[in-house]
Formats: sequence, C-alpha cells, structure tokens
Amino acid sequence: MSKLALTVLMCAFALTGCHQPTAAEKAASAFTVDNLQQGDGADLTGCITRVGRAGVTGARIFIEDSLQGGANGYIRINGQLTRVTMVTGGADAVHSIRSFVDATKALSVVESYNIGEAAAGTTVRPVTGELIVTWKGGTQRIPIGGARNCIDAP
Repeated sequence: MSKLALTVLMCAFALTGCHQPTAAEKAASAFTVDNLQQGDGADLTGCITRVGRAGVTGARIFIEDSLQGGANGYIRINGQLTRVTMVTGGADAVHSIRSFVDATKALSVVESYNIGEAAAGTTVRPVTGELIVTWKGGTQRIPIGGARNCIDAP
C-alpha cells in the first residue's frame, strides 16, 4: 500500500471515531423491523416478493406485489403493520431496486436485490440483496434473502 493511501486510510479511520451519535440520532435509529405475521399482505395479488433477514428461514420482514408501477407492500415497524407504495424503481431479469414510502412519508423502504434462476418446473425465483429502512430519520440496512413468485415478470 502506498504511503498516501495509508495516510488517507488512517485519517478516515480516525475521523470515524470522532463522531458520537447524538441522543436524537440514537433514538431515530432505535426502531425495530419486526417479522410479518400470517395474513400480513393477504390483499396483495399477482407476482409476490417476500424477503426476510439473510440466513433466517421462514420469517419474512417485507412483502410486496412486484408490479412495475403502483406496487404496494407491507412492513412491521415496532410491531405496527404499515402499508407502503412504490414511488420509484424498476427491474430487469436479474436485478430489482424499488423505493417505497408510507402515506405519511415518515417511513421509506428501499429494496435492492439480485434475482436468481428458478428451479426447473417452478415459478419461484430466489432473491438476495439489501433492504434499507428509514423511519423518522433513523436508518437500518438489512441483508435479505427470499423469493419472488413470478417467473415471467422482471
């Protein structure tokens, strides 16, 4: 590593230790993204994407109907089920990135994932990526895994 690169790295490391979160920053990021309950999102139709924390089997934290425009989804924050609507985004055959907000604009969810190949004879494609949840100014980045039940739509 060059002397300049080492100096830059050391300065960056030193600066990260300087900022201590304020009480407001700690409070804002202290929300919980809870698992969805059975029946959450039952009104969604068509192609459905369900994701949970990466490496956790069975429990889902976000569900959405994968529409290209006007998609809706659900997430639980601090136990409260909240409906969100897609405001931007899109997908191709191998990647999807979508931004959702709730009616009050206090909650935003950015869903970014890679779409895997479906097993022969199925319409379920695995997805892996990240969910970025921002609520009342606090943000959490959550590695995700799940499935998309629709092989013909990107």
